[in-house]
Amino acid sequence: VSSPLAGRAEIHEMAMANDVMKMRKLNDGIVVPAGQTVELSPGGLHFMFFNVKKPFAEGDKVPVTLTFDKAGEVSIELPVGPANPGEAKHNHN
Repeated sequence: VSSPLAGRAEIHEMAMANDVMKMRKLNDGIVVPAGQTVELSPGGLHFMFFNVKKPFAEGDKVPVTLTFDKAGEVSIELPVGPANPGEAKHNHN
């Protein structure tokens, strides 16, 4: 994952380990089986953006390029939601 609005972007996973929520970078990305989808969400699989040029604001759209082993590069725009969603388990403010 990459974005022109960030110095770097990573895919992260959050999981419970011994009653503690832990976050880790997925160096090898994630598997998306053919014909299926993978959901990204707060408290689960998510993108982390570092060294952003200006803070993302609710209502903004963030251009992102996803790079797949077989499909190559796919460009998308991600909508920016509220900074404190009601059911989020973790917040990166």
